[in-house]
Amino acid sequence: MHLQVGLLLDGQRGHAHVNELDALTTGPLGLLNVLETQLGLLRQEPSGADRVLQYRELLKKLDHPERFYHQSFAVDELGTTSTLLDWRDQWHLHGWMPNDVAGLARSASRRLRDMADVEAQTCGKLAPGIGERLALVEAALTRLPARVTRLSLHEPLSWWPLAWQRVLRHLSPIEPPKATGAAASDTLLGELQRALLREDTATNAANGSASPLRWRDDGTVQVLQAETGWLAAQSLAAALTLDPQETLLCTTDVGVLDEMLVAAHLPRQGFKEPSALRPALQVLPLVLGQMWAPLDLYGLLQFLTHPICPVPRVARIRLSEMLAQSPGIGQGPAWDRTMKQIEADCEKDGLDWANVRERIRIWVEHERHDPVQGAPLRLLTDRLHALSQYLQGRLKDPDPARQMAFNSGLSQALTLQRALQALALQGETHIGAQSLQTLLSQATAQGGTNPLLVAQVGSCRTVTHPGAATEAVDQVLWWQMKAPSLVRAHPWSRTEQGDLRQAGVHLPETSDLLAREARHWLSPILAARQRLVLVLPPQGEEVHPVWLRLESLFEKGHGPSIQSMEAALTDHTLQPVAHQPLPGRRRWWTLPAEVSVPRREKESFSSLESFLFNPFLWVLKYPAKLSPSSILDVSDGVLLYGNLSHHLVERYVQRSDALTLSDPDFGQWFDPAFDALVAQEGAVLLMPGRQEELASFRRRLKVALQQLRQQWRAAKVVSITSEEKLEGHFTGGAIGGSSDLLVTREDGQQAIIDMKWGSTTYADKLASNRHLQLVLYGEIVRQRTGRWPHLAYFSLSQGQLLSINQSFFPQARVVRQKKEVGDEGPPHLWQRFLVSWQWRRQQLDKGLIEVVLREEEDTSSVEAPPEDGLAREVLNLSYNDYLTLAGWEDDQ
Repeated sequence: MHLQVGLLLDGQRGHAHVNELDALTTGPLGLLNVLETQLGLLRQEPSGADRVLQYRELLKKLDHPERFYHQSFAVDELGTTSTLLDWRDQWHLHGWMPNDVAGLARSASRRLRDMADVEAQTCGKLAPGIGERLALVEAALTRLPARVTRLSLHEPLSWWPLAWQRVLRHLSPIEPPKATGAAASDTLLGELQRALLREDTATNAANGSASPLRWRDDGTVQVLQAETGWLAAQSLAAALTLDPQETLLCTTDVGVLDEMLVAAHLPRQGFKEPSALRPALQVLPLVLGQMWAPLDLYGLLQFLTHPICPVPRVARIRLSEMLAQSPGIGQGPAWDRTMKQIEADCEKDGLDWANVRERIRIWVEHERHDPVQGAPLRLLTDRLHALSQYLQGRLKDPDPARQMAFNSGLSQALTLQRALQALALQGETHIGAQSLQTLLSQATAQGGTNPLLVAQVGSCRTVTHPGAATEAVDQVLWWQMKAPSLVRAHPWSRTEQGDLRQAGVHLPETSDLLAREARHWLSPILAARQRLVLVLPPQGEEVHPVWLRLESLFEKGHGPSIQSMEAALTDHTLQPVAHQPLPGRRRWWTLPAEVSVPRREKESFSSLESFLFNPFLWVLKYPAKLSPSSILDVSDGVLLYGNLSHHLVERYVQRSDALTLSDPDFGQWFDPAFDALVAQEGAVLLMPGRQEELASFRRRLKVALQQLRQQWRAAKVVSITSEEKLEGHFTGGAIGGSSDLLVTREDGQQAIIDMKWGSTTYADKLASNRHLQLVLYGEIVRQRTGRWPHLAYFSLSQGQLLSINQSFFPQARVVRQKKEVGDEGPPHLWQRFLVSWQWRRQQLDKGLIEVVLREEEDTSSVEAPPEDGLAREVLNLSYNDYLTLAGWEDDQ
């Protein structure tokens, strides 16, 4: 068997395809698999999570307060174990043998002594790592030779870890030849390669230092730079049309490269970038994130809207919509209403409601646990078993790509399930959130690949690490030369490294690792025979150290010429495209003569407000019926405060003793009622980091409700109705709505209270006689009872009741009306509303739609409203879902 082996060749496609039987180009893992197969040592290797749990049990048995890892282990058992296991595996890979334990036991370092003490107890109790597997291979090679006739190394044997060196010596490896450049010496590329391979400064000083290079455009070296990854990928289109087997593409950042090549009608290169963010691998983290208290509303919404979700679609759509409006779960008006809607949907679609309800209970309404105390392993195992069954059912999908995706998610769930079962066998009953996350990371490993991204016929050679460019080719393309991650220093002191060497652990010096990495970086440049294309990242991003080294080789003022891809777009062969500006904003829209806007059968305050003050918004929302985006987000901030406050007041006034309840009894009612409401409709406030905000909201709302009760007592209110349905009429047809609170006094006089979270804006509306919403509701009550009710706002954030007088509420805060208002009151505002409505209706009948987005300084194109109508008002643009349809301005 002929083998070509390199440290960085696992999973790479940088070598040429040859018609030769029993030949293989591979990296260390591939070679280990070949040797274990030939020697009869092949076995099913345990997952990383399994080995971590095995090592954890050993560490726990030997743990005591004097151990160097004791404190870290007490905080994060699995995280600490993972780090110590990695140290141990590195020692074995670099030469540590079981009989070398005694050497470290005499070390002055407590860390090394403790590690040696643990190692003495691991015999037969820990699945072998790479170093131990190599030791078994070496022992087998002394008895049975491997069927390898030729083994060529791409790096010197001294670069390999010591455990590998011991194995490779049995195979008589062929050392790589001295590095040379592949290009002709009379080209710029050849000169550049020779300059990179010059001996060190001392040798150059003896032989005479070579002259710096001068850039010349002979077509052998090209340097490109683009402002975007898409444009940089487009630059490769022409180069990749050459012989694919004589073209090497090197990139460490696959990004959008494959998609851009496909768009240019070129073969996909098949870059399969591992990621834990593949949809099938996201399900398990979302499921586990729901195991902890307090409820993670954002995570639950992500879980329900994920394309792979065990909750039936008929339920999760309704649940997602409910969570966005009333963020909470469990018994409550919003939850009960949603369950009834789902039941009706199931009946309509012929689905088993009992089964759907059970799935909701399992995946949404389940018990949640303290993240520190942990969740029972039995419950987590049951949850993983249920998820595994769901994913197994999805394996029947007819699409092979989706089958592979579901299989990766199933493998992840089963691996974690085995890890939890192993914990249970070790006597554990619970696991905390941090430890579970560590196990999940181990079970997920490097993530999954996209099964749709496969290399297509005609793809070229590709490598994702420069050091994997081991063979000369006509053309090398190094795409996006971004700064790489550098070698990390060892966590051991100089003294400890000396003790490790005496015990047989030969860790390479950090300086040697950096030098080897720098040598690997030169491989793509040295491999080019005829042409080298370097694509730099956008300006401002850190470039690869190789580029800095290349620049230093050139004479000042004669450095590399960087071609801007943006400048190349001005090529005369490209067809010019005339500039087409975005449509600008216009104050008026004009409808075609044959188009009319009909009246609506029924209006509300919210629809009338847009009709009066911004007709374009009314036309798009109601007659045109344009719907905004359906992207859901959890309600929060002022909107959430307002909704919760309204609902708590509504729950309170539904009590039969709401007007007679004593202050102490009210205090006993408030706290549990507030807690229940927040859990059901505002659980986002229970999430970590929001305790102070929740306490402030609780305090302000309690004071507000106490003040509201005081206002009722002072006014001698005898009945209160919340969310009273109001139906009336006006010139344009029917009008309806619901009042927040409709209160009645002993003398039969009524008042409407509109509850708002803020206060300043609504105080100004009262002072200016612009409280149109209250007046509309008041007119409906007048039509029903024959007399106007009193009108007031109640500020929930301030605990203040705002009114223009104290005739109904003697303790109200009086808002003085402005002088320009005169003696006008609600009846006058109602008449102004009718005049303005008629004015807007006439405009629509003429096909004119006004777009009002700001106060206009130039009013020449603006039709003034009637003097006896409503004054202009600019609505808050934050609540305008159709703003972009109004056109664009220069400052946008």
